[in-house]
Amino acid sequence: MAAGPPRAPDGSARGPGIRRLARELALRLLFQRDLEGGEPAATVETFEVAFSPENDQENALALSAREFRRAWPLALELFFGVAAAQGDLDARIGRAAINWTLTRMAPVDRGLIRLAYYEMLHRKDIPARVSLNEALEMAKIYGDDDSVAFINGVLDRLLRDIDALA
Repeated sequence: MAAGPPRAPDGSARGPGIRRLARELALRLLFQRDLEGGEPAATVETFEVAFSPENDQENALALSAREFRRAWPLALELFFGVAAAQGDLDARIGRAAINWTLTRMAPVDRGLIRLAYYEMLHRKDIPARVSLNEALEMAKIYGDDDSVAFINGVLDRLLRDIDALA
């Protein structure tokens, strides 16, 4: 049985941290862009109108306005970073995803791999293993039954390539 949500030092329930929320928002942006196509700025505009707590009173994201405001800048940084580097990321991911093409991957898996790999390459403030582990934790929530093993295999190959170059 699961232990329940993480607890703060005072014993109260503690939700995911701002970085996790930002990653989740970035993943949702990547997913939306993957399905709709178009320019990253248009994706952000559509997303904000539809899902920000200020615009969506029913709040489909289940985030408070404060959480959204705190996580949104990092989510945008990650999303635009992945979008700008997507050609290079996809080429490298394609080589590491043995017997798979990116178009054959589930959109959530593809987004999680792109996001984690972008962090591994471009966010020196985040250890690469943390990015990999965060992708796996998010795959448990957003992916299907095979997502965790698949994402772990691809990201582990990519991480080994990064380690070999260091």
